[in-house]
Amino acid sequence: MKPVVLIIGKPNVGKSTLFNRLIKEKKAIVMDMPGVTRDQIFSEARYDGRAFTLVDTCGIFEEPTNELEAIAKEKVMNSLEEADSIIFVIDGRNGLTAEDYYLANTLRKIKDKVILVANKVESYEKFELNVLPEIYKLGFGEPIPISAEHNKNLDELIEKLFEKIPEHMEELEENDEDIIKVALIGRANAGKSSLFNAITGIERAIVSNVPGTTRDTIDELVEINGQKYLFVDTAGLKRKSKTKYGSVEMYSTVRTIRAIENSDVVVLLIDATEGITQQDKKVIGTAENRGKATVIAFNKWDLVKYHDKRVEEYLKMFEKELYFVNYSPVVFTSTVKHWGIEKLMDAINTAYESYTRRIPTSALNAALERFMMVSPPPVRKGKRIKIYYGTQVDVKPPVFTFFSNMPHEIPKSYQRAIQNMIRRYIDPFIGSPVFIKFKNRKK
Repeated sequence: MKPVVLIIGKPNVGKSTLFNRLIKEKKAIVMDMPGVTRDQIFSEARYDGRAFTLVDTCGIFEEPTNELEAIAKEKVMNSLEEADSIIFVIDGRNGLTAEDYYLANTLRKIKDKVILVANKVESYEKFELNVLPEIYKLGFGEPIPISAEHNKNLDELIEKLFEKIPEHMEELEENDEDIIKVALIGRANAGKSSLFNAITGIERAIVSNVPGTTRDTIDELVEINGQKYLFVDTAGLKRKSKTKYGSVEMYSTVRTIRAIENSDVVVLLIDATEGITQQDKKVIGTAENRGKATVIAFNKWDLVKYHDKRVEEYLKMFEKELYFVNYSPVVFTSTVKHWGIEKLMDAINTAYESYTRRIPTSALNAALERFMMVSPPPVRKGKRIKIYYGTQVDVKPPVFTFFSNMPHEIPKSYQRAIQNMIRRYIDPFIGSPVFIKFKNRKK
């Protein structure tokens, strides 16, 4: 296991900005307002050929004002003992508040793990004159002054961190080709975080009945039956009309789309008590447009009246409403009852196998020849369209190129017929889209 490093502090001291700087990518949402981060965001940080797991946490209030703040605070406090090191971030520009002293008292029991960092120190002279004297009262000595926003003095922080955890550092594993990356997507409150926790076995995602609890994407690497998976829990996507420009929800949507783009398999969770909505269609359409393998999961199946007699009804609903991804496997899940989790994993594996499958050129062209004997290409501009041969040129997703004398004249209906021919006579490619292209035959 890689060493775990927590970033902790009161709200709006720049924890997420520091997190993004250290992992060298914009993963956590950063906004100049308190309470943006709710879940703990995990990522690997790499320096000098060594790695550690960095954790961005929510801002800690001494007295939480609502249920979500209380749940988030409890999760952070429970993580303190497990962490190998803790970066305690304070505001080096505006000075200390009661929350800083509250956290200092809490962390004093594990003082040896703590690295005190003063962020937003763009001018050390002002910091030394106005803020530094008071910081000594926290009892952690002189802090490391940094500016995460301007990338100042982070080298000193890394060096100090290495002093805290040198014996735990491990060499990097560069090859992650055997990891199946799975994104859990869907509308707000469809149960994505509960499913994420059920699969990974770790209650990292905050689960609440309040829609929109998850804002960042959070991920977990797990191994099940010898196969490694990277599961990503995403924020619930909302309609564009309800998403204001520059809002937290807008950045959550951007992160979710990025998670889809980086995934192999996308699992759409549908609230079975509400059925398929227009927003569900748009969400899975985003995955289909980006060429991702897809699985459909009707969640909260235990809450559907007479659910044991309504499977066919929901399958017909799927065929009608999500016809454009009708190749996707469908499962019925309940995270509360732990129903359907094994079937969901089987569906993910099936979709990934289809997503990476290669078809021999000989088998493709034998099927193509039989198909054209029954359904010959149409005539365009007084000439018969000819398709000479085809070959698979890519996977993730499978892409087939066919060579023709008139590639730009092949009607959409005949292109769809060829796609159907591939699924019917060669391989169903369950869970995976299939793309076809047409080119002029090489002379």
